[in-house]
Amino acid sequence: MKKYATLVVLALALTSAMSAQAPPPARVDHFRCYFVPQQPARPVNVQLQDQFDVALHTFEKINQLTIVHFCNPAEKIVNGVVTPIVNVNHHLTMFMINQQPAIARTVIVNNQFGNQTLSTADARILMVPTGKGLPPNPAPSPSTDLDHYKCYAASGTTLNRQATLSDQFFTGTTTVLQPVYFCNPVTKIHNNVTTGILNPDIHLVCYATPPSTMPGRTINLNNQFGLFTIPVEQADLLCVPSLKLQWHAVATTASARPQP
Repeated sequence: MKKYATLVVLALALTSAMSAQAPPPARVDHFRCYFVPQQPARPVNVQLQDQFDVALHTFEKINQLTIVHFCNPAEKIVNGVVTPIVNVNHHLTMFMINQQPAIARTVIVNNQFGNQTLSTADARILMVPTGKGLPPNPAPSPSTDLDHYKCYAASGTTLNRQATLSDQFFTGTTTVLQPVYFCNPVTKIHNNVTTGILNPDIHLVCYATPPSTMPGRTINLNNQFGLFTIPVEQADLLCVPSLKLQWHAVATTASARPQP
C-alpha cells in the first residue's frame, strides 16, 4: 500500500511538471504589432497592479500615455503547425507609459518556442483592448473579454525562428528574433473604474522581427482612453501567449526566492 501511494505521488508530480511545460491554452491570440509614428502624449491618472506589484503590495501610477504600436490578432505557422486566430475582434493598443521604478527580475516562460529565461527591467508599455475601424468606418467598442497587459523591458536568447504570420493587414514570412517585452495581465483603475484580470495564467512575450514591407495606412481606434485616428507602418513585433513558470527579483538575496 505504501509503495502504491508513493507511485501515485510520483505520477501526480510528473503530471504537474508536464502540465507546467504545456503550451498556453488557446484563449489569447498571437498579436502582430505595427509601428505607430510619433504621437502626442496624453495625460492620465491610472493605477496598475500586476503579479509583480502584488508581491510588493503596491500599485504603479501612470500619468502619461503615448501610442507606439497597434496589434492585430494573427495566425501563425511554424514548422507546418498552424495556430489560428482566437477572436478576430481582439486588438491591442500599445501605450508607452511614464518612467517606472526598475527592478531586475529573472522570469522563466514557456510558449510555442519552448522554455526561455528572460531578464526584465522597468515597466514601459500598457497594452489596452481596442476596437479597430478602417476609415471611413468608425471603430467599434473594444472587446470586453481581453485583458490589459503591463509590459516590462526584457532580454533573452535570440530565437532566429521562421514564422509565417497572417493578420488583417498583411501576410508574410518573417524571422522571430530576440525578446523585447515580457507582459503580465494587469488590473487597471481609471476614473474610479476597476478593470480586473480575466486570464491570470496567460502572459505575452513580445519578440522583435525585421520590419514588414507593408505600406502605411490609417485606422480608427476606440478604447478606454478615447477615440484615435492614427497611421500605422511596418510590423516589427510578434507577441506570443506564454506561461510564466517561475520568477524572482534579483536585486537582493531576500527577494530572490522563486515565485509561481
